[in-house]
Formats: sequence, C-alpha cells, structure tokens
Amino acid sequence: MPGSMDSPSAKRLPSDSEAESADKITKEDFQLNLLAGRAKAESADEIFLTLFVSLLVKLNPKDRISSLPEDAIGFILSLLTSREAQATCLLSRRWRHLSTCQVTNLDFDWSYLLAEMKANPEIAEKERARYVQWVDNVLHRQSGGYHLRRLALRFDLNISYKPYIDRWIRFALAKRVKVLQLDFKPAVFKDLTDECDPSQLPYMLGHETLMDDDVGCSQRTSGLSNVGLSPSISWHVGFRYLEELSLNQVSVDGELVEQLLANCPKLERLVLEEAHTLTGFRVSGRSLKLKYLHILWCDDLEDVEIYDTDLVSFTFVGMSMLVYLEKLPQLSEVSIRVNSLLQLPFTLPPFSSLPCVQILKLEFFQLLSVRALTDFLKVS
Repeated sequence: MPGSMDSPSAKRLPSDSEAESADKITKEDFQLNLLAGRAKAESADEIFLTLFVSLLVKLNPKDRISSLPEDAIGFILSLLTSREAQATCLLSRRWRHLSTCQVTNLDFDWSYLLAEMKANPEIAEKERARYVQWVDNVLHRQSGGYHLRRLALRFDLNISYKPYIDRWIRFALAKRVKVLQLDFKPAVFKDLTDECDPSQLPYMLGHETLMDDDVGCSQRTSGLSNVGLSPSISWHVGFRYLEELSLNQVSVDGELVEQLLANCPKLERLVLEEAHTLTGFRVSGRSLKLKYLHILWCDDLEDVEIYDTDLVSFTFVGMSMLVYLEKLPQLSEVSIRVNSLLQLPFTLPPFSSLPCVQILKLEFFQLLSVRALTDFLKVS
C-alpha cells in the first residue's frame, strides 16, 4: 500500500513558491472553469453563491475567490467530485487545506478504473488498496461540526473490505448525511454460486453497522451481528436525516430494508440494484416519506408488497416477480421492464388497482408485436 494517496494519479505537492506562482497562472482558469458550469447549482442558495462569485471575477480579474470566507470556498468545492476538489490543492497552501476539511459533498468515484482492472486482473488488489487509503486519508482530514450532504462510494469493493466500508458509513451517519450512495460494481462479474470464494462475495450491509455506537459495540462483542433488530433497539441517530439511499452490489435482506424504511423518517428515494440476497420485502404505512422506489436486477427477488403509502413512482427492471400494489393514492408513474410479455401478468398488477397512474412504461427485452400488446391491454 503506498505511503500517501490523495487521488488516483498523485503528484508531488508544489513548494510554497511554486504554489504561489501557480496562483497567478492557473487559478483564474480554474475559477472560470468552475463557474462556467462544472459545478451544478441545486438550490436557491447555490445559485446565489455561484452568481456572487462570478460577479466578483468579472468585476476584477484578480483572484477574489481565495479571499472569500472558508465556508463559502468549502461550499463551492462541495459542488465538485472529491477527485476534482483534491486537484485544487495545487493552487496554493490555503486551498490544500480547504479541499479536504470543508467539503460537504464527498464523491469517491474510481469507476473509470474498472475497465483497466478487467483487462489487467493482477492490478485489482493494488488499486483497491489505493482506493481505501484515498478515502481514509480524505475522511481523516475532515474537520469541524458541519453536516455532510452526500457521500458516494463507487469502486470494485467486496466483503473483504467490510470493516473499511462500515467505518465510512458510520462517519457519514455521524455527519447527518442526506444522500448515501454505495456502488460496488465489480470490474469482472462473478457467478455467485456455493463454490464462489467467500472473500469475493458482495459487501453485506449488516444490522450492526446501522446501530447506535453503544448497541453496535455490544452486539458485535456478543457475536449477535446476524440477529434482527427490534423497534426497541436504538438505530444510529444519523438515519433521522437520510433522504436518499442507493445500493448497488450490496447484499441486504428484506427485514433490513423494512427496518431502514421505518427508521429513516425523511427517506424519499430508495434504489436497490443487484441485491442478490434480497428475496422480498414490504413497503407499507402512511408515516413513510418514501416517494421513489427503484428495483433493478435483483435476481433473487420473488415478491414485493407496496400498499397504503404515498409512493409516487415505482420502477422495476429484471426477471418476473410478484408485485402487489394497493391503496396508493399518489402513485402517478409506473415503469416495468421485463424479459417478455408472458412475464408481465406476474409483475404488473391489474390496472384497477392503479387509479391515479398517469405514466405507464412497459419495456421488453424480447421483441414484441403491437398486436400482442394491444390484446394484452384489452384483457387487462
């Protein structure tokens, strides 16, 4: 494992004199590039701050961004990916500090390396070790009592890296993260059979990771990590603030999904992709804030029950499964993509149970004649 790794192509940090020279040559280009659209404004506050900084640059070509308060600079850096924010450390000594300690949007995306790892499997473990050290280094330098808006982890990591991933998740929860995205798509897809090397299985999101510190420590010590949680057991307080959760190549069970929904009072969007151990779960209750549910390629999923809740959009992509939709007064969009028309009756409920649907998308991997679809719609 290398001694220091802040980004995929780490370079020697410039000396103070070189950095100050870089200020005069490259900083204005970086600022203009940032303000020209690389950073996406997502709220009224972001739009105002972007326009304010842009006005400063236009009024005076000298460097004005570095004279802004640290919180403002940190906010701007949060609109970049973690890799882009790390690149700003080349600008000056001050930016080296700000690029890691004030960022509220942490996007650790090394998915661009997957093709190279597929072509050269011998480098896979080395790249995973570099990724782990990069994330660890950045999170270690985070300071202050700020709240984290988003944490995204995108790389080929399996269950062997569970201690690191668990620690990163708990860090995000402690920072009251709003958007948590875990994407551990492998460079090479493996057949997950009984003969598969256990160390190569997908990362498993366990109950012990999501509990309050004291409870989690007690359960891990007693070896009860696979025991389900009762409502009386304290979940991590950070779940109160989670608004979006996306899991790709993460093993979860139906009980955990249901408890996540029950313990995340602000969760509005849930994406489950290639959760191979998931066989079924239920979404129910007017107290749930869930608006968008996406289920993609969860091959072991047999049935999903969704009823008596205010879901707005439901998307399913994969093979056939049983879907129960009932008492969903806000459901306005349903999108289903299955192998063929023959599987549709098992996936799509009767139209009578979807009185408020305005958009219905049906896609098939196999070619389908217009007449066959018309006949099916008449029957339904």
